[in-house]
Amino acid sequence: MATQQTRPPLTHSDLCVLAHKYFQAVDTRDIDTIVSFFAPDAMLRVYTDNVTYHGAVEIRGMFTGFVNNSKTIFHDIKNIIVDPVTRRVAIEQRYTGELIDGTRNDMDNCNFFDVDEDGKFTRVLIWMSGTNPLK
Repeated sequence: MATQQTRPPLTHSDLCVLAHKYFQAVDTRDIDTIVSFFAPDAMLRVYTDNVTYHGAVEIRGMFTGFVNNSKTIFHDIKNIIVDPVTRRVAIEQRYTGELIDGTRNDMDNCNFFDVDEDGKFTRVLIWMSGTNPLK
């Protein structure tokens, strides 16, 4: 009889590290690594701009546009709240960056992540205090 191997549950520390590594990938403009954080059928919604991206292809396209339209990208995580039981992460951060057209962004944002048992984002919700540079 085959035994089913179960993965140990993600810990508080695992989820914190996951979030930090995700923002590090965004700040270093590493599209492949950014997309690797998302489940294939993930959803990313920017509530303050009423835009939603479904699946890895749309999410990759959005991040590719963001990276290609940005001179600089930097996220400074101010607060992080993690619930390892539900695998949810809430982050308050300061985003500063400059777009190719010279637009400077300096805004406070909140991101909310739902994470599956494999450590992939299934849903990301974003609130931004300024104009959405992700489109």
